[in-house]
Amino acid sequence: MARPQRSEEITKQIIDLIVDRQLPTGAPMPTELSLAEDIGVSRNSIREAVKALQALGIVEVRHGYGTFVGSAGSEALQTWLLFRTRSRGSTDAGRLRDLLEVREMIETELTSRVARDHRPELIGGLQACVARMRRKGPDAAVADREFHDLICAEAGFDLARELTGLFWDVYRAAEGEMGGPVSSAPATAKRHQAIVDALVNGDAEEAAHAVHRHFDEVRKRAKAGRYGGFGEARPAVSGSAAS
Repeated sequence: MARPQRSEEITKQIIDLIVDRQLPTGAPMPTELSLAEDIGVSRNSIREAVKALQALGIVEVRHGYGTFVGSAGSEALQTWLLFRTRSRGSTDAGRLRDLLEVREMIETELTSRVARDHRPELIGGLQACVARMRRKGPDAAVADREFHDLICAEAGFDLARELTGLFWDVYRAAEGEMGGPVSSAPATAKRHQAIVDALVNGDAEEAAHAVHRHFDEVRKRAKAGRYGGFGEARPAVSGSAAS
């Protein structure tokens, strides 16, 4: 008999099998019995490994139909990141600062790249988002997220786009738990308009500065809020598009 294997080892072998056989998203998975024979473990071990893979979105179990290759979206990562952020303590403003810093590093580089090369219609989409931000109400926050998503999509890096959206959603959830945002629609719109202006001019360096100024204002907002501060805003990085 094959020696008992840890669940982590079995899940890795199932992932390797999916990759080696080039099974696309939505493709039927091999049967439980087939996997057990291929890997050399019990069907119960396969069943437990599939549950773990299902939690990660790598496989999808459709009751009555079977098991299929999943899309491996960011839902599992979002759950992990929100837990990690929340578990640091309700008074620890550093949990929000970390999310902001990572977002800033990614978005600064992507925005600079977009300033150098973008489709003309991008500007119209961004201007529409800014106009919606000027109006009070829940749609202003939706427009804010769409603004950043449009820039990330234009950059053409799917993983970076997914990560920035993930960080945005987790930040908003954590911020809400700590007392909610303290901001004004006109100020938010003005910061985003500065980014648009830099893109219109094709100025990658100014685009980077505009993104840094935007995040500095978010840090100031947090410092003035009910949930503590992140420290003083730092000057924007000059010369390099990356933060």
